[in-house]
Amino acid sequence: MNNLDTTKSGKALKLIRPVSKRDQVVAAFKDAILRGEIQPGNAIVESRIAQQLGAGVPLVREALIELEHRGYVQKAPYKGTTVTKLERRQVEQIFRLRVELETLAIEWAKESVKPADLDCLRGLTGKMKRAAVTLDLDEFYDSDLAFHLKLWEMSGNSYLVECLERLVVPLFAFYVMKNRRDRESYLASAARHEQLIEALSKLSKAKLRDLMRASLADWKVETLDQWFPDEAD
Repeated sequence: MNNLDTTKSGKALKLIRPVSKRDQVVAAFKDAILRGEIQPGNAIVESRIAQQLGAGVPLVREALIELEHRGYVQKAPYKGTTVTKLERRQVEQIFRLRVELETLAIEWAKESVKPADLDCLRGLTGKMKRAAVTLDLDEFYDSDLAFHLKLWEMSGNSYLVECLERLVVPLFAFYVMKNRRDRESYLASAARHEQLIEALSKLSKAKLRDLMRASLADWKVETLDQWFPDEAD
């Protein structure tokens, strides 16, 4: 028989999940940002976006909430919503605080790290490497952010996770918008993440802190050089 029968094996095919209208709006808006049709710092007029997409304003508002959570847009009192734009001073401030908080996170993560945690982190660096080879930047930075989220969660402190997520997520969104590096650069970044995984199980807390600080210092220099090449220190 050629008919597909899943009852004998006990396995069933997964149902195809329809993409919601909100997700379609999110995807369309994100695509427009990444293509440069909507520039960082641009104000977002909900009614205009709704008209362009053929969607209702309430649906656009829902999509903007999701985009804000992902770091692609920012809301400010009396200014409305704008596409995320970071100035050099803001990036420096983010990194200054990020160094302290993420160093603390990896130190606490070491206290209760389990083999399953390391396997999860290795899986994410594997995704980063595959995305680096194909230059799939969306997948690369999604996996990169997931790596750090997992690391923060391993600290066991939900307040620390919340602080870091609020601080760092816009930085990752801006990476996706701004960064266009060569393949070797992305592979090197994945390799540095692998180094952190091995350090979690092998290094002392003091050496682990030093490694994280050095890694973040390198990422800060790379980021500032790439994003603001014409601005002196």
